[in-house]
Amino acid sequence: MTALAALATFGSTGAVGPLRCHASLTDVAAKLGPPWDIGRVSKRRRWPHLFSYGDADLCVCRCRLITSICVQTWRDTIGLPHPRSGAINSHPAHLTHRQTTSALEAAGCRWQPVTLGQPSGQTALRTEPTGVTFTFRTEGTPEPLLESAGIWTGTHRCVPPAPDAPDDGFGVTEPH
Repeated sequence: MTALAALATFGSTGAVGPLRCHASLTDVAAKLGPPWDIGRVSKRRRWPHLFSYGDADLCVCRCRLITSICVQTWRDTIGLPHPRSGAINSHPAHLTHRQTTSALEAAGCRWQPVTLGQPSGQTALRTEPTGVTFTFRTEGTPEPLLESAGIWTGTHRCVPPAPDAPDDGFGVTEPH
């Protein structure tokens, strides 16, 4: 699967293989192997915490549910996890707005431009109904280039692991 096809699937389903908002990191790690530990969101607290599989960055709540996914596409290559093996497949990057929208349309994924709150040098589009946002750099390039694609969840019911639960390898929970 090409990066464009994988990103079009992300736009239409909100998932990169088994990576999806509200999925359990423990369940994902059982399928794909342990993620790379990027670090804490806050210096004072372990959770929420950032992990990744290649260029798919995850923000994970203390209850181990994925609350956001951001695929970084600004590098020379895009590393995405294989849906079953977890191996990181490398894809050429530098995807244009035209290539991205064509791939979304070929996948039957509707999208709308994001017009509010866009800083200078940037444009974005959001897919329907999943709400994946594709952000493009417009400065210094003849055609807008894809910088990232991401989705996040506003809220979820957080039930942290029980204090006597076995260590899942992702760290200990913290009190509120």
